Amino acid sequence: MSLAFAVGRFLEHCRITKRLSSHTLRAYDTDLAEFSAFVGGDTAISAIDRNLLRRFAGHLFDVRGLKETTVKRRMAALKVMFRWLEVDEAVELSPFHRLDLAIRLPRRLPRALTVEEMRRLLQAAEREAQGGGSSERMLYFVVVCLFSTGLRISELTAAKLCDVDIHEGSILVHGKGSRERKVYLPGKEAAEVLIRFVRTRERIAGEAKEQLLLTPDGQAIKPQHLRHRLGGLAKRAGIERRVTPHMLRHTAATQLIEAGVDIRFVQKLLGHASIATTQIYTQVSDSSLKTTLERANTLRRVGG
Repeated sequence: MSLAFAVGRFLEHCRITKRLSSHTLRAYDTDLAEFSAFVGGDTAISAIDRNLLRRFAGHLFDVRGLKETTVKRRMAALKVMFRWLEVDEAVELSPFHRLDLAIRLPRRLPRALTVEEMRRLLQAAEREAQGGGSSERMLYFVVVCLFSTGLRISELTAAKLCDVDIHEGSILVHGKGSRERKVYLPGKEAAEVLIRFVRTRERIAGEAKEQLLLTPDGQAIKPQHLRHRLGGLAKRAGIERRVTPHMLRHTAATQLIEAGVDIRFVQKLLGHASIATTQIYTQVSDSSLKTTLERANTLRRVGG
């Protein structure tokens, strides 16, 4: 069996049997295409061994200059495919079996907006919504929603109108791994933004009527469109650094931790499968505490 044929069968299995999302399928396709380009699609899968996998990892680092996170993802996609080929008895043993190829990721704290930056972003979004049309009102809702709930941008753009309960102030989210969770827009201000947006949204007719977020002509909103809109809004708000939707997710989590919300509630809100993922925000909070204390420098203030 050739590598190209094996990749095709694996992707078909992921699409039909595992029912993976289109986003995950595209990621697998991209990752496996890079390996196919490196070894050749006609290569027999029986000829792929540990040494070839190590050479591929080295190629990704040294020739392609990819970051650790990307290399780790490329190798993980290969590992998943070969695990399936082994189960399907297309190969006797996966070349990843007992392979010592640990790729350590640099420890990076998530980038969050400061309180002042978040305030300016919200004020700019509200100001434009008051003087603009449905597109500006939608962007204001998106900013409020991402900051209030910590949603991933892909989760928000996938949400349907029927997922929203304006009386409860909640959105039913279909997250990673087919896990469902409910998020809330707490407080009177956020609840009012949700109600106003939904009532405006219900008046928009189009091809994607069931989607929560629509363009003025009734088309479903793509995540990349909102990334672009948010970046432009941040510039108009006077925020110098590049702002992304995921930064609002990090900001939401950081602010909740600093407000004293139990980390288990934050984990549930963000949809993390493991609390270890959520715990990084406690480090962000500690880092913020350290910066604040250094700025205060009480010993210097008393002349020590």
